[in-house]
Amino acid sequence: MSRERLLGLDLGTTSLKAVLLAGDTTLAGVSVPYRIHTPHPNWAEQDPETWFAAAVQATRRVLQQAGIDAGQVAAIGLSGQSHGLVCLDGAGQALRPAIIWADQRSRLEVAAVKEKIGEERLAGWTGNPLATGFLLPSWLWLRAHEPELAAQACKLLLPKDYLRFRLTGEIGTEPSDAGTTGLFDPAQGCWCRPLLEALDIDPALLPPVHPSSAVAGGLSQSMARATGLRAGTPVVFGGADQACQALGNGILRPGDLSSTIGTGGQLLAPLTHPVIDPHLRLHCYNHVVPGLWWSMGAILAAGLSLTWLRDHVLFGLTYEILADLAASAPPGSEGLIFLPHLAGERTPHMDPQARGGFIGLTLRHDRRHLCRAVMEGVVMALRQALDVMVGLGIPVERVIASGGGVRHPLWLQLQADIFARPVYRTRTDEAAAVGAGMLAGMGIGLYRDAAAAVAETVRWSEAVVMPRPEVAEVYARSYETFRRLYPVLRPLFVAHAQDPSPPPSP
Repeated sequence: MSRERLLGLDLGTTSLKAVLLAGDTTLAGVSVPYRIHTPHPNWAEQDPETWFAAAVQATRRVLQQAGIDAGQVAAIGLSGQSHGLVCLDGAGQALRPAIIWADQRSRLEVAAVKEKIGEERLAGWTGNPLATGFLLPSWLWLRAHEPELAAQACKLLLPKDYLRFRLTGEIGTEPSDAGTTGLFDPAQGCWCRPLLEALDIDPALLPPVHPSSAVAGGLSQSMARATGLRAGTPVVFGGADQACQALGNGILRPGDLSSTIGTGGQLLAPLTHPVIDPHLRLHCYNHVVPGLWWSMGAILAAGLSLTWLRDHVLFGLTYEILADLAASAPPGSEGLIFLPHLAGERTPHMDPQARGGFIGLTLRHDRRHLCRAVMEGVVMALRQALDVMVGLGIPVERVIASGGGVRHPLWLQLQADIFARPVYRTRTDEAAAVGAGMLAGMGIGLYRDAAAAVAETVRWSEAVVMPRPEVAEVYARSYETFRRLYPVLRPLFVAHAQDPSPPPSP
C-alpha cells in the first residue's frame, strides 16, 4: 500500500473541499463554505478570489488536521464545478465575478446559437445540448451587455482552471471540463473550430487542452507561502467535478451508473465510445480517463429543492429532520407530486422557462408529504434521464450513489425504488476531491493507470439497497403522472415567463 500523501481540492458550488489521501485512507478532510451571489433575478455569480481564499484556508486546515508537514504532500489534484466563466485580462486578473453554471441570464443567447447553427449541426460539432450557465452563452451575453469589459478579456477559464492558474501561473484546461463549455468536440478531443468561426470567437481566448492527469506545473513560491505547502509541488490539470467523483467512486465500467444528489443532480454513465443523443437531451463528455467518455443527464435543483423547502416553507428544520419527516409519509406521498424545476431544467427538457410546483395538493397533505414529494420528485426527474440513456442503448445495471443522496437511508431507497435497480455506495467521502487526489497520483506515476488508482483507493460498502417489489406499482403510477406533467404545463410556463436577463440598472 502506498503511503504517499496526495492533496485533492474540489471547488464546489457552495464550498471548497480538501482531502489528504494515503492509499485507501483519507487522512483528513475539510470544507470551507462560500455563497452564490444573485445581484439580479436569475443571475448566479461568485468572486474567483473567494475560491482562492477558500483553497488557501482549506489547504492549511487539512495539513494541520492531518498533522503532517508540507514536504510530505507529493502532488495536488483539482476538481471543480463545470460550465462557469472566468474572464482574465492580460495581467491575469479576473475582470468581473465569475458567471457560474446556475446562472440563467443567457437564455436569449442560447436561443440565438440554436437558431444560427441549428441543433443538428450542434449535435454533429459538439455532441451536446447548449444551456444557460455554460461558458459559451455566458461569453456571448458579456459581449452583448458588457462590451468594454469583454474587449479587455485575454483568456476565458473554467472555475478549477482559474484556481490552478493561481496556484501555478500556468494557463490550461483538460477534456472533461472543456467539454462543458459548449465549444468542445468530445470525439476529437479539441476545441470546435467551425463553431468558433461561426460565432466569431477568437480561439486564442481559450486555454490549451492537456490530459487530465498531466502535470500542469509546480506550486509557485508565493502560493507555497500562502498555503503552507512546498514550492514546486506538482499540480495536475484535474477534471470536472462529475468525472472526478466518478473516478473517486471507482466508476469506470460500462453498466455502472453514478447518481449524485447535491445542489443539482446528475446521472453519469461511462462509455467506451461517444454516444450522442440526436435530440440533445443528454450530454456526452470526455472522462478524466483516456479512452473513456461519459453520458450525463443533469437536473438543476436536486438538494436545492430541499433547501428551498427548508428555507421558505419549513423554517428552521435540519436536512435530517426533513428526511425523517419524509420517511414517515407513505410511498407516493398519497398522490402529491413535486416538479423540481425551480431554476429551469436541463435533462430532458433543456428549458430555462420550466418551473416547479406541487401537483395534487389536498387538505389531507401535511409537512411529511411535502418533504417526501420533494425527494420523490427529485429522483423521478433523474429517472427521466435514466430512461433516455436506456433508450439510446447505454447499459445501466447498477447504481452507485454519492453526494447528499447517500446521507439518509430514504434517499438511497428512493433511488432503488424509482430507478428499479440496486443501489451501491463506496466508503469514499467527498468523492470528487478523492478523485482529484487520484489524478494527482496518476500524474506523478504513483499509479500505473486509473484502474490501479481505483484498486488502491476505493473500498465498497457491503450494504446494497434493493428495489422493493411492494412499492413498484405505486411508483410506476406516480412516475407516469410525473412524466406527463411537463408537456401539459409547458405552454403555461412560457405564458408566465419573465425575461431572465434584464440589463443592470444604470
